[in-house]
Amino acid sequence: MAKVFADDVSLVNNGNGPFVSLRNVTVQDPPPGGNNNGRFDPGESGSLLLRLGNLGNQPAGNVTACLRSSDIRFQVTDSVSSYGTIAPGGTSEGEPFGVTVDPQIPIETPVSCQLFVNGDGYCDTLRLTVTVGELRQIDPIPDGPRTPVRYWAYDDVDVGYAEHPTFNWVELRGRGTQLVLSDDQTVVVDLPTDLVWNFYGQAFTQISICGNGFVMPGNQTAASWTESHLPGTSIPGAVCVNWDDLYPPVGNGVWYFYDAANHCFVVEWDSVAYYSNQTVCDKFELLICDSSVHTPTGDNVLIAQYLTANNYGSNAVGLQDPGMTIAIECLYDAAYHRACAPLAAGRAIKYTPVVPLQAIAEKPPLRPARTGALAVRAWPNPFIGCVNLTVETRGPEPAKVAVYDNTGRVVRTLSDGATSSLTWDGTNAAGKRVAAGIYFVRAAFENSETWCKLVLSR
Repeated sequence: MAKVFADDVSLVNNGNGPFVSLRNVTVQDPPPGGNNNGRFDPGESGSLLLRLGNLGNQPAGNVTACLRSSDIRFQVTDSVSSYGTIAPGGTSEGEPFGVTVDPQIPIETPVSCQLFVNGDGYCDTLRLTVTVGELRQIDPIPDGPRTPVRYWAYDDVDVGYAEHPTFNWVELRGRGTQLVLSDDQTVVVDLPTDLVWNFYGQAFTQISICGNGFVMPGNQTAASWTESHLPGTSIPGAVCVNWDDLYPPVGNGVWYFYDAANHCFVVEWDSVAYYSNQTVCDKFELLICDSSVHTPTGDNVLIAQYLTANNYGSNAVGLQDPGMTIAIECLYDAAYHRACAPLAAGRAIKYTPVVPLQAIAEKPPLRPARTGALAVRAWPNPFIGCVNLTVETRGPEPAKVAVYDNTGRVVRTLSDGATSSLTWDGTNAAGKRVAAGIYFVRAAFENSETWCKLVLSR
């Protein structure tokens, strides 16, 4: 979300006097200006909280700071903050800096900023980089390189988005049509008359199924067993469910079936072996949803599902357009896209032209915090293993601090008033690890409450 340059925290004063450094960066993007996902996205407005610390051995008195952006598309609308006096070893957050982001700035654009710090007998310039639309494992992956994005890949851990899929295996053995495929073979199959595959604006009435784990729209003969980066020229437009050197003669083969009741055409690799080690098999499938699943562009929704995960170490997963210039690469040779959850049994990936929409509206405080909570602070956030929580109060400590999931259910009670400094290790009340996603921590007082959003990655 934000990067602080290492040379900004060097002890240039040799330990004598005050020395102010940037300790923490927090993005606040609540509605109506933002979508509450804890980062700046194109078109949003919100605030940036910069916590400063004093690493010196003398107080830093009357500290003020002015924030400047190097990119006109990232405008600092309220650029001055006061931090007061920061004691040696202490920190201060100051007032938030206002920020407005241009709607046309591409996602994942790094914006360099300078923070000019002044105090009694002290001045310095700190540098930081804020990335607009920075992708996390719990975010969808856009295709590219292109603007605007046409396809997005959502996996089942992207629970903060309305389009995230739910794993729902469709078994074809015994009710579908089994293809008799030799090594490195592709077979063309006619789609049902009431199903057309619209892919990147082109309409197809046939599909080409390759035993090596990919499906191409139209009549194609490509059957490459050597996966490549996406986009690439080894194969034409395709959905690579598990592109690898597979060996369909060993295992239960490749099947297809039009599941009219569920409005999808399904292709399943039923425990197909790998050529290099034919004792290892994987079972996965592709669902091509029909036009009853409406999309803004008319392109079909595609869902890849993985029932097993035995050998996903040298494959390619994703899709590319028929022109072989635009792609989503979720995985290539064990290197995952930063927004892709590792493939595992029960994983689902949905490719759709529906733009990301937040599925959760963060709950605001129900009553003003006159004598109770001022705020709940969390760091690091997003987090992987453990998150630290501090409830800043005016008066008594909270009566209860608990973590909730996005349905409003209590996941874990952290405190019944014992302390305002807590940690959560990502487990529920039974001690079991919970899924990656968005959670909320609530601090309740006698006459007030406050909430904070947490982002758990795995």
